[in-house]
Amino acid sequence: MKQLAGKLIVVEGIDQAGKQTVCEWLVGQLRAAGIPAEQTGFPDYATPLGHEITAFLRGERAYPAEARQLLYTANRWERAAELRAWLAEGRAIVVDRYIASGVAYGTAQGLDMDWMLAVERGLPPADLTILLDITPEVSLARKTTARDTYEARTDLLARARDAYLTLAREPGWLVVDAAADRDTVRARVLAALQRHLATTP
Repeated sequence: MKQLAGKLIVVEGIDQAGKQTVCEWLVGQLRAAGIPAEQTGFPDYATPLGHEITAFLRGERAYPAEARQLLYTANRWERAAELRAWLAEGRAIVVDRYIASGVAYGTAQGLDMDWMLAVERGLPPADLTILLDITPEVSLARKTTARDTYEARTDLLARARDAYLTLAREPGWLVVDAAADRDTVRARVLAALQRHLATTP
């Protein structure tokens, strides 16, 4: 775990994959190991742009896909200086969704990947990304409250999942089957992390 100090660790996955639960658990593991750790996530609905994102997710605004994508990206830029400061202090940062989330859901809506990556360029990059992989059917079965405009579309979730799995072929990704119960998923994440750290200089 010591190798994760000063690193940006991202937990990704489609809706209801268990990202928040894993993030909270991972921060606890890091702090128990004596590593200063911070937890955050995106979208950050508390910022000015986050309020606008909330509005269109509720159906109160209508934007084309490109405008929605730029709002999500700008929301990450709102926090970029804070993330850099934490990293400079040697803190591990655990993030619930980050750049890959924007790319996966943007790809699912037919946006150009090169364009999306260009507007993200310059943000602090992820050092490690953990993909909690579930099917859209599992996602919908887990959701017991009202769904926003993204969560309700199984076709969108399926395309986003496919995009995630494509992105996860790159170095620095760990893919974890997250369809099981919470304790099993935590054990799988821990095992994947241990394997990763054992092979990382």
